[in-house]
Amino acid sequence: MTGNTIAQRRAGRPTQARTAELTELILAAAESSFVRRGFQETTIQQLAEDCGVTRRSIVARFPTKDDLLIAVALRDMDIYGPQLMSVVIREDHCWEDLEALVRKLWERGADRKQAALLRAYLGEAVRLPHLAERIRGFYHLITSTLAQKVLVLQRAGMFRNYKASTVAATAVSLVISNPRIRTMLLDPAFDDPVLVERYFTDAWMLIREMA
Repeated sequence: MTGNTIAQRRAGRPTQARTAELTELILAAAESSFVRRGFQETTIQQLAEDCGVTRRSIVARFPTKDDLLIAVALRDMDIYGPQLMSVVIREDHCWEDLEALVRKLWERGADRKQAALLRAYLGEAVRLPHLAERIRGFYHLITSTLAQKVLVLQRAGMFRNYKASTVAATAVSLVISNPRIRTMLLDPAFDDPVLVERYFTDAWMLIREMA
């Protein structure tokens, strides 16, 4: 084999940047399909057509549809965790920052795309123990992140009658138990627009009372 042939083959290989770009394209297409079609109705062949790539390009990265679902879930969680963590609590702006923190939590709950994704995750979690474990870990991370923020608020004199973990768990529970969110999770055809303000106010009043 000549040096030129080796060079040509190497030149034809995708760069790391191109490989990462293609992987992200596939994950984005899979996420969109899980939202629009649902997990069961999504096929790898459809995703290949959505991405304009071969089926082989997908299975080389994600051998099964289950692998894709888990990868999409991890990608989603890895994006949201830092977003929640980035909300800064300042002791001289406690109420303002607390509202921003709670609103960040509630906005995710009101997002129809997130409801569709969670429906896909939960629908397969019993069959995929690894996915179920990551979901539990994700909610533990959210609760721990909120508890860290509450500790700052407690130094400023708020939530003195409660443990930080109790306040955090209450906030997460309010989102999960909200009837509109539960309807979105159980009914894929639910078409009543869910506005954050429609249920944020009631939850915010409860959090204020705890503070």
